[in-house]
Amino acid sequence: MKKVSDRIKLVSGVDPLWEKIEIYDAHDILLAILEYDIVNAESNGETTLKELDKSIQNKYPVNARQWLKNYFTTVKAIYTFNIYPDRMNKNNWLILGGIQNFLKDSLNGIIQADNEGYYNEAGLYILWQMYEGATGNATAASLDEKGQWVPYSYSLRLDNKKAVDLFKQGIAPKRGFFNRMFGI
Repeated sequence: MKKVSDRIKLVSGVDPLWEKIEIYDAHDILLAILEYDIVNAESNGETTLKELDKSIQNKYPVNARQWLKNYFTTVKAIYTFNIYPDRMNKNNWLILGGIQNFLKDSLNGIIQADNEGYYNEAGLYILWQMYEGATGNATAASLDEKGQWVPYSYSLRLDNKKAVDLFKQGIAPKRGFFNRMFGI
């Protein structure tokens, strides 16, 4: 982890088996605390996983929700970022994003972001839990009839009600000519 950022300080545990670290900006201001919890019977990780499972009830698309429920049965550890939002700026989000992506990529995990939703192993948005009034785009994915993520991603406009409704139904947008021909 220290190869990813020199802004990390160990708080609990030992280097290879850390439990809690703090992440600082260039001015030594605490940005976030990152905790590692193993998932086993009666652990903090198991409690967190049960809370995450409850939080996806009645969320859409249904097939992504079911995929997550199945995925949860394979989870062995949970990494939780406790972020100080008032200390965040563009550069600080880059620091945290680098650490988050390092963990996701090196551990083959998924991402859950409060007030957003879930992202699969490829980093594609899969389950709607977005905050009211969200704008911008999210690179999204849908499951096909075989339960596999559609092999292309698409840009979901978060403020486009029709696009969001289709996403919640698990329907990927139709691919245009250039998408089909050039994979863009």
